[in-house]
Amino acid sequence: MKIILIIPDGVVVRNYLYSDFVNELTQRGFEIYVFHQIPNAAVAEIKTVSQDIKEFIFIPYFTEPFIARIIREVVVYARLLINKKKLKNETILYFWSRNQKGFKRKLLLNLSEFLGFFVSKSYNAILFLEKKYDNLMLKTNVAQELSKEIDRIQPDIVLNLHQRSMTSAPIINYSKSKGIKSATVIYSWDNVPKARLVSSYDYYFVWSELMKNELDLLYPEIDSNKVMVVGTPQFEFYFNKKLHLTKSEFFEKYKLDVNKKTICFSSNDTSSPYDPTYLEDLCEEISKIEVAVRPQILFRINPFDKSGRFNCILEKYKNLVSVVNPDWRTETEGDGNFINIFPSYNDISLLVNTVLHSDVVVNLGSTMAHDFAVLDKPCLYFNYDPEVNSKLPVKEVYQFQHFRSMNNLEAVGWITTKLEIGAKILKAIEEPSQIGKDRSKWMELIVKHPLNENSKNLANELEKTCTSV
Repeated sequence: MKIILIIPDGVVVRNYLYSDFVNELTQRGFEIYVFHQIPNAAVAEIKTVSQDIKEFIFIPYFTEPFIARIIREVVVYARLLINKKKLKNETILYFWSRNQKGFKRKLLLNLSEFLGFFVSKSYNAILFLEKKYDNLMLKTNVAQELSKEIDRIQPDIVLNLHQRSMTSAPIINYSKSKGIKSATVIYSWDNVPKARLVSSYDYYFVWSELMKNELDLLYPEIDSNKVMVVGTPQFEFYFNKKLHLTKSEFFEKYKLDVNKKTICFSSNDTSSPYDPTYLEDLCEEISKIEVAVRPQILFRINPFDKSGRFNCILEKYKNLVSVVNPDWRTETEGDGNFINIFPSYNDISLLVNTVLHSDVVVNLGSTMAHDFAVLDKPCLYFNYDPEVNSKLPVKEVYQFQHFRSMNNLEAVGWITTKLEIGAKILKAIEEPSQIGKDRSKWMELIVKHPLNENSKNLANELEKTCTSV
C-alpha cells in the first residue's frame, strides 16, 4: 500500500512526523510519500527522526486564482454565519479576519462579506461554490505539475494533515478525479466551527465523539459513517520515558531552583494582546509571597511570537523568571513566516519536561491546559480584563465554541482579579486536586483515550480504508 501525506507547513510536523504515526504506518506495510512546503532544514530534521519515509516531494509555491480566493472567502463567511445560528454562539464571527491591512485585502473581505451574507441563505449555494472552487484549483499549474508525481506513485490514499490549508487543494482534487481515496485529519480541537475545511474528502479523522458531532451538525453533506474517531497523536510524547529528564538535569540546564515549586506561564501568539500584562501581573503578585515559599516562574513563549513584547518584563524580573524558549527553527535567521518555521525534535523534550517538572500552568485560554491535564496537573486561566474597554474581552474569549466543551465541568481554575493571583497559585500548588478537579474528564471528552494509542488508531483506520472495496 502507498500513502501520500500532505504537510502544508511546519506546524503539523511535530504531531505526525515526530510521533509514532509513521512507524505505525510502516508496520502495516505502507510506503510513505510526503508532499510538503516546508524548508529543507525541516526535511533534514525529520529524516533524523524517521528513516521510513520513502520520498519527500516539494509542493511548488503558487498563487491561488483570484476567483478561487473570492469563492473560498465567500464560503467561509457564509458558513460562519450559518454556524453562528446553529451553535447559537455570536463569537463564531470572531474568526472572520476583519482587521486586515492593505486596500486590496480589505476590499476582498468586504466583497466576501457582502456576497457571503446572501450565499448563507442557501446551503445548496455553498455546496455549489465549493465544487466550483475544487474545479478551479484542479486547473492550476501546480495541479498539473503534481499530477505527474501522483501518477508516478499511484497511491492508495492521500491524507491531508492540516484541513485548513489551500495548498492541499490541487493535490486532493486531482487525486479524487483519478479515483484515489482521500482523507483529512482535523488538526486542532477548535477547528471545525471556524469553517476552514478546504476541499471535501472520502474520510475524516477526528479527535473525539464531540468533534464528530460538530462535523455532523455543521457539514450535513458529509456521510457520518465516513467520520472516524481516532484521537490525535500529539499527547503521546508524554508517555515516552526516553524523553524524560530528571528534575535536577532539566532545572540545572535552565537555571531553575530544584527546591522551589514552579509555575509555567505559556503565552499565546500576538493575537492575544495582553499576555505581557498578565505576565507582569503574575510576577508582581508572586514577588509579594514570602521568600521561603515563593514559587519560581518558567516562561515558555509561543513559537510564532517574534515581537519581543515580553523582553522588558523578563529583564525586570530576571531573578524570578527563567526562560525556556521553544526550539522552533527557520532556515533564515529571524524569519517568522508561518510556512518556514518548524519545530525541532528537541522541542518535544523541552515541552514534555516543562510539563513534567512544573506544578501548575497559567495563561489566557491556552491549549497548554490539555498538556498539563495529561499528567494530571492543574491549569489556571486568567479571567479578567487588564484594562477598561479591552480589545479582547475575556468574557468573549471564554465564549468561544471550543470552551463550551467544559460544559459544567471544573476543568481549570479561574483567576478573576489580579489581587487573587498569589492565593490561587499557592492553592493550585498545595492542593492540586482542588483546582480544575475535572480536568481528566474534560480531556476524555476532547480526545479519544487511551492517549498513547492514537497513532495506532489512525493507522488502523487508514489500513481499513485502503483494503475496503
